[in-house]
Amino acid sequence: MIGALVQVIGTAMVYPTLLAAISDVAHPEWRATAMGAYRFWRELGYALGALISGIVADLLGMRAAIQVVAVLTLLSGLHVAIRMRETQAATSRQRVAAVSQPVD
Repeated sequence: MIGALVQVIGTAMVYPTLLAAISDVAHPEWRATAMGAYRFWRELGYALGALISGIVADLLGMRAAIQVVAVLTLLSGLHVAIRMRETQAATSRQRVAAVSQPVD
């Protein structure tokens, strides 16, 4: 029960951030499509992750299954770190530049 509670709290903290990140980089005209694509791949990951974990656990044991999940999660995070660009950094710099300009 405690593990499930921690998972629910973690998901509640992370999921809105993921949706906000998708919304932030998606153009308003295709934002709904981007959200749908994100949710499709996320749900597919749940199904395939369970299958892959089960197969690896049967063949190599539970420890190996957890290690495979850890590696896949790391690769996913690295992929996002490399491919996604920060969109708010330029906005913050523009605000600082606007504030620091002298008023005539």
